[in-house]
Amino acid sequence: MGVNESAKYQLAKTFTELAIQNNLIDKHATATETAKEVTNFFNTIVKTINKPTEE
Repeated sequence: MGVNESAKYQLAKTFTELAIQNNLIDKHATATETAKEVTNFFNTIVKTINKPTEE
């Protein structure tokens, strides 16, 4: 059973907030470039949250 769409976005938001708070997302010279990093992080979580793990 997978995670529903609403839960995926909520988890991605929470993980992204935690990553920002813990300096796990690279900061760039411009806000635009930093925003791209944040967006990429968020989208990666949304896209992969239901993928099976490799054993």
